[in-house]
Amino acid sequence: MAGEDPSLIAELLSLRETGLSIEKLEKVAHQTGYRIVKKQFYLITPIYKYKFGLRPISQIPLISKIPYLRNFLTTGCYYLLTPT
Repeated sequence: MAGEDPSLIAELLSLRETGLSIEKLEKVAHQTGYRIVKKQFYLITPIYKYKFGLRPISQIPLISKIPYLRNFLTTGCYYLLTPT
């Protein structure tokens, strides 16, 4: 309707279908005995470089600390986990 590319629409719908929020991932990691060593949030996730030709952009650190805003503005996050 707004002229968006069908591949972008499909990607966004697939993300919505997973239903895995940042908070849920961190909770599951903790419950299953993993420790978060490092995490990186992205406004534009690196995979979008190959899918859509967009340059990756890291999320602003302040936004990464505000859950609801972070969830709305983050297109991807990468975690490094280790068993505790």
